[in-house]
Amino acid sequence: MALVDENLHSPRYVQVYTALKAWINQGAYPPGGRLPSEPELCDIFGVSRITVRAAVEMLENQGFVERKQGRGTFVSTVPTETPSRGDFAELVRRLRQLDQRSSLQDVHIRRIPADDATARDLHLPVGAEVLQASFVRVRDSQPIGYTTLTISGQLGIELTPDDLVIGPAPTLLQGKGFEILGAHQLISATLADTQLASLLKTTVGAPLVHVRLQLLDLASQPIELLSAYYRADSYVHHVFLAAAPARGGRPEGRPPA
Repeated sequence: MALVDENLHSPRYVQVYTALKAWINQGAYPPGGRLPSEPELCDIFGVSRITVRAAVEMLENQGFVERKQGRGTFVSTVPTETPSRGDFAELVRRLRQLDQRSSLQDVHIRRIPADDATARDLHLPVGAEVLQASFVRVRDSQPIGYTTLTISGQLGIELTPDDLVIGPAPTLLQGKGFEILGAHQLISATLADTQLASLLKTTVGAPLVHVRLQLLDLASQPIELLSAYYRADSYVHHVFLAAAPARGGRPEGRPPA
């Protein structure tokens, strides 16, 4: 677990906040789960109760947790939202453009047991083997993002660093003969914790964009997870939203023929 780093130019309560928020997002504390008590958090981070309370208040104000009198602090239960529909091919095109404008550094590939969150997202037993690759994406000699790619060990594939630079990560399994039904994509805002701040050469608490992909096979089973953190000053998501034609007339804003 990440601990408060006294050498970082970031308030201690912000470091505690970013670590707790990251653990919530990663599933260490699932919706409805109880956070450690104030004394336990003080021991984990080596900080005072005032620091812990300030961090938890930030989480509460942003809707991540809720306090229940006499029971403790619990992760908020977020209602399921109906996702909008997009084009997987368009996502791949955008990622291919990103690949062409950047390079990979610090590539690591390993086999590890699935933790609770990974097992849940890949529909695997906890502790089942998964293949994980991670790398830093660099543009103009500056890190702009950090990506972790996790693939179900049941697929029985091998990965090399060359596989990661051939094309966008979502197409990696397609290149190995697997057919993809589509992917769930979630984009959210977060703050850099100690690890991400070090990897991306920024400060703890700096704004980041978190992109998560869950790829599904033709049987709608999740087989690959992608988690990418981008520096907010390096990430732009540009989408053209087409308006429906006006009823009984030509589309608004288009000149007549």
